[in-house]
This record gives sequence, C-alpha cells and structure tokens, in this order.
Amino acid sequence: MLPLLASADPDQLAARARSALSCPAAASMVIKGTEHLFGGDDLGLQDRGGVPTLVCRAGSVVERAGATHQKALLRIISGVVEDDGTTESVVLAGKLASPRPCCDSSLQAVAIEPTIIMLIRTHADGSTRQYRVPTSLFRSPAHALNRGYLRRCTEHVNECHDAELRQAVSLCTGTPAPYLAGAALADLSPTGVDVHWVDADGAHRRAVTFDAPARTPDDLAEALRSHLHAGLC
Repeated sequence: MLPLLASADPDQLAARARSALSCPAAASMVIKGTEHLFGGDDLGLQDRGGVPTLVCRAGSVVERAGATHQKALLRIISGVVEDDGTTESVVLAGKLASPRPCCDSSLQAVAIEPTIIMLIRTHADGSTRQYRVPTSLFRSPAHALNRGYLRRCTEHVNECHDAELRQAVSLCTGTPAPYLAGAALADLSPTGVDVHWVDADGAHRRAVTFDAPARTPDDLAEALRSHLHAGLC
C-alpha cells in the first residue's frame, strides 16, 4: 500500500479529487471482479453535484448491478496535469444506487455512493503518494467550480461555440467578422476569463473580469453569457 500523508490539507485534496471526476482523461470500474471501461455510447461518467454518476444503456450489466446495489471500485485518471508533470488519479469504492431514467429513454443513470475515496499523485520522477479524501468534503458545493470543471467548460466553449466567440470579439473590438482568423478562451476562473483572437494585425488578448465571482456553474454560465455572448453556455 502507498504511504498516507495525513499532513495534506483535506479541503485541497477534495478539490483535486473533484477535479479528476469533472475532467477524466480515462476511467474504469470493477464490479464483481469484472472491469468495465468508460467511453463511447455504452458507459459514461458524470459529476452530478459531487456524486459520481454512471450513464449506461438500459438493460446493461451496470444497470442490473445498480438495481441490486452491488459494490463497485471506480478508478479515474485526471485530465489535468500539473506544470511539473505530476498526474493524479482517484480510486473510489462504494455501492451502486438504484438506476434512474435519463432524458434519453434508452439510458439509465446509476450513482455511486462512496465510502472510501483515495487520491493518488504520481510525480515526474515516478514516485507516488496516496491520500485519503473525506467523503463529506468531496461533495461540497464549494468544489463545484474545480480546475477540471473549468477546463472542460473552456474546451466546450472553444470547440462548440466558435461562431459566438467570433461575434463577441467582433462586437467588442469593432473588428469585422470576416477579418477574424479565430478566437478562443483561456484561463477561465470564477472571477474572469482571457479572450484570445487573431486578426489581420496579429494575435491579441483581453482579460475580462466578471462583475462578481461565480459561485456555481449557473453563475459561471451567466457571467460568460452576459460578458461575451448570450449563446455561450
């Protein structure tokens, strides 16, 4: 077993663990000794207010396991990598909750009720450390806008709302849209975001500060819409 470091800040550990759940690079789950991989249309993973939630096909093995409240072991590799090359993963053990229908009638949502959450940090030199994460802090609303969530939000806007970003830049700078080669967000935080764009004069950056710090995902979405474009979400 990896060494436990009790001196780590429990709240920070919870924030890091939530970040991995919000922005997984890869994930897998073991039920009754059988491994199930996330990805594609058969099995997905979501952070629903600090509750790890599996989205699966109706009638699947995972749905049936939830109906009988089987124990599960979930492993998540975080998509957020530190500047020094440190990577993080979360191992979470708990029971599956009863399946609930999703908006798509062919899908079911199965939550995991964690009893143990461990954060594993792997440094660039290969050394690892393991930390116990308090389950109560893991679900705290204070960690809703974690680093992973902010990264996923930025990726979503850049990948799915290019037209809205271009229009926002065009309106706030007076640059005709045809002269914009591209626009993107970076460094999104609860207090603001950087807008980057490229036009005929080269690359530019403008810092946008929100009127008030966002405290929830809804606050953040509203701040992006009001300061940039109504079509952003």
